[in-house]
Amino acid sequence: FHGSPAISGRWDHIGLVAGGTGVAPLVQIIRIVLDDPADPTTVSLLSVNRREDDILMREELDRLAAEHPGRFRVTYTLTGAGGGEGQWDGRRGRGDAGMALEALPPPAGGDGSTMIFVCGTDGFVDTWAGPVGRAPPLADGSKGPKVQGALTGILRRAGYTESEVFKY
Repeated sequence: FHGSPAISGRWDHIGLVAGGTGVAPLVQIIRIVLDDPADPTTVSLLSVNRREDDILMREELDRLAAEHPGRFRVTYTLTGAGGGEGQWDGRRGRGDAGMALEALPPPAGGDGSTMIFVCGTDGFVDTWAGPVGRAPPLADGSKGPKVQGALTGILRRAGYTESEVFKY
């Protein structure tokens, strides 16, 4: 992640934007941070799903938020019907700069204190942070490594910088 595999204790604030199944690798980051009692990092997760039934790992996320109230918070938003009209009283929408600023730590101007991770389908990541590119194919014909590319999309409009965002 921007030059180092370290997670625990590296930033003051971590924001996670998960599209559907993109929550799975982000839960690993949550666990790494929360399992270290010496790490004061705060973590905020924005989980974007079509329907309420699509929210993966919800029980675990809600449990972690209850167990670590000052360090971890989760915000859910639905892009489709929530199991019947009127039953879902949470956030709705695919996301915009306002939602990002409400659910995630604020931009820090690239001072190294905040990192936002985005994980989901290519279209989801593109909407939130811009496309992830690929380096040219390797000599053996396999895909080249992923390249972060320029920061665009919702997170750019919300004021985050390229050094504050990592796209899976």
